[in-house]
Amino acid sequence: MIQIYADGSIVYDSRLDGYEILGCVVTSCLNKGGVAEITLPPSHPHYSTFVSYKTLVEIYRDDDLKFRGRALYPTDDWAGRRKITCEGELCFLRDSVILPYVYQDTPANIFTALITEHNSQADSFKEFVVGSVTVTDPNDYIRLESEYPKTTLEVIEDLIDRCGGYITFATVETDRTISWVESLSAASTQQIRLGSNLMNIVRSDENTDLATRIYPLGAKNGDGVRLTIEAVNGDVAYIEDATAVTLRGVISKAVLWDDVTVAANLLTKAQAYLAASKLMITSLEVSAVDLSLADSSIDIFELGDLVTVVSEEHDLSDAFLLTSRTEDLLDPKGSYIELGKDKKSLVGSDVAGDRQSASDLEKTVQVIKANYELNIADAIEEATTTLQSLIQQTSDAITLEVSETYATNGDLTEYVGTQIQQLSDAVTITFTNLTTMVNANNAAANAEFAEIQQYIRFVDGDIILGESGNTITLRIENDKISFLDNGGEVAYFSENKLVVLDANFLSSLQIGNFAFVPRQNGNLSLVKVG
Repeated sequence: MIQIYADGSIVYDSRLDGYEILGCVVTSCLNKGGVAEITLPPSHPHYSTFVSYKTLVEIYRDDDLKFRGRALYPTDDWAGRRKITCEGELCFLRDSVILPYVYQDTPANIFTALITEHNSQADSFKEFVVGSVTVTDPNDYIRLESEYPKTTLEVIEDLIDRCGGYITFATVETDRTISWVESLSAASTQQIRLGSNLMNIVRSDENTDLATRIYPLGAKNGDGVRLTIEAVNGDVAYIEDATAVTLRGVISKAVLWDDVTVAANLLTKAQAYLAASKLMITSLEVSAVDLSLADSSIDIFELGDLVTVVSEEHDLSDAFLLTSRTEDLLDPKGSYIELGKDKKSLVGSDVAGDRQSASDLEKTVQVIKANYELNIADAIEEATTTLQSLIQQTSDAITLEVSETYATNGDLTEYVGTQIQQLSDAVTITFTNLTTMVNANNAAANAEFAEIQQYIRFVDGDIILGESGNTITLRIENDKISFLDNGGEVAYFSENKLVVLDANFLSSLQIGNFAFVPRQNGNLSLVKVG
């Protein structure tokens, strides 16, 4: 069941007629606002309901809130179909401003002060109650300062950059709460494994903030001059890593710490920063199948879950954080998730020659399929197709094999193959349709196989068609088409005539304009029908 509300009014309910929509895609991300796109036909009763930057949009699936945010802007195509783009509720924090400020307190107190200031400026539906704050600092004291005004969201992003953690939302009674938590430790019991639901892996390297030389700057003194490290670093204003410089060259970066007033402390922070900034981030892109849609007992992936990815072939066995999820609620074959975890090293995967397109997170892409009508998962859609061909020659035969493998986004994998084998006296073509069904009652998703074979054979210039295990075959000769049962001819076409060994007509037999038609008393009559 899918429901969409605009300012509390129902816009779409999958159970109701007259409220049909053309599309609904929701993307949610950790520490980002998220996006929803709703596409309406011109005839929809709420076609003009959405007010840009004002209308509160809520999207539910089975009473679970999938998205909360506001409408941004409409886009109409040539047919008048309107796509409403919406941004998530974290973006509400862009609507309030923190004037030039100096915060010197615990992370929790600063966060609470920021939300309080936001609420004082925001519309009622944009207000939040502070929930749990578990993020701390080693000294439980930080300093945030800016000479220029910033939005509340920008300041909170500065807090996250400084202390880490994740922003989460929840509804407690009638209040919408915002929390800042140090970690998200919920672990999904569903794994992504090679040979089960893992379909593909691509490795890539990147670090968009790579630096091999750091110029650290601290707080300003009374004359407005910032603290540097020359006094504790041999009159040199920067630090660098010699090994990284040899490998990458000199890549300089200035880094600012407004709350550092001691040169030795500034040097320590710069050294820690350089240790991380010189490293490459190795990432993985993994295609997978969500087995929970075939078996309701298997754990469903949720945003913030730790998901274990296992592939012995790729020397991979690790837990990854689910950082992003895109759900197409009307056409779920377009849905996927992303898992992220930084793996940093000085050389990355360059030494192994694994250079792929860059990415700052390790990503796992999973195609998920669900049809929510009547809450039943529908037929599994195609996800990927792999084509293979093989030619083998032996002393007595030449075999050509062509196969096509469908890796699907639910509980089905299908294999279609053709084999042509040429012997000294015959050519046999075998078609194989191999279907692997994930057992919906087995959490381990063991495969069950069903195989159907058909064949075409070329013997002595004739074509023979039939199905493996079936006694009935069809032989096509140069001037004759024969039907065979257990190898014996029971009927054939030849010289514009059909010859049948035995015939049984259940209703009538018509010859030209006359037909033999059984009477109700059991007799047979010859009547004119044309």
